[in-house]
Amino acid sequence: MRPLRPGPPIYLLLGAALAGCSAPATDAGARDATPLRIAAASDLQRALPRLVERYQAESGASASMTLDASGRLAEQIKAGAPYDVFLSANEKFVRDLEEQSFVEPGTGRPYARGSLVLCVHPSAAAAVKGLRDLARPEVRWIAIANPEFAPYGLAARQALEAIGLWGALGPKIVRAESVRQAFVYAQRGEADVALVSRSLIGADPGVSVIEVDPALYSPMVQFLGIVAGSKHRDEAEAFARLVLGPEGQAILRESGLAPPGPATPPPAPATKAETRP
Repeated sequence: MRPLRPGPPIYLLLGAALAGCSAPATDAGARDATPLRIAAASDLQRALPRLVERYQAESGASASMTLDASGRLAEQIKAGAPYDVFLSANEKFVRDLEEQSFVEPGTGRPYARGSLVLCVHPSAAAAVKGLRDLARPEVRWIAIANPEFAPYGLAARQALEAIGLWGALGPKIVRAESVRQAFVYAQRGEADVALVSRSLIGADPGVSVIEVDPALYSPMVQFLGIVAGSKHRDEAEAFARLVLGPEGQAILRESGLAPPGPATPPPAPATKAETRP
């Protein structure tokens, strides 16, 4: 196995790439020259560029985005990072920031509901047909996002705990910096399998994909909020409306995310893969 290669958060400045705008101005008075800054969970790797492109086309404004684990983005916001909108992969990080006045009270809203899948590298496909197969000796490395700050990593841990394998699989667990990085490990064969968000799975992922019973983990209702003190308050609200509106919801659905429903929906019945013992 090749050494696992940690990667940095993904920073994408879309203003220049999609709208031909210049770099952000340093003059505080040049408000219109600075982009709307979006901090987003890395499970939005495929969906967010399309949302930002639509926002820029409709508004004529520019936007930049940072994709990382939700918990790390929340800590950056607490430390004063100049974001305007925060899209988390769960509800908790947004609610906690609201309670501490780092996100404007009342702006926390659900925008999507995610799901967990097991991605299997071709080298392990014959051995792995479900979560219980992760205990087989053919499976050497299991990539998950770090549960301490990544909601999909926490969901992965919950699923393995629910089937009684979390402790036994401990030596095999590789904790990635984000759910996106865990997925890349499985794609490269640096891990045999990865537990990740369905929203990361494109048309040709290079791995086998197995649904994980949603009864095995807490509902993945994803929330957004407007960062307190944003200098782009109106633009931030316009972007939130786009995400929550018909166009934004269609983009999210096409990227593997379901409509949010209630903040705490009941788990869906299992149709594939693992069920509770």
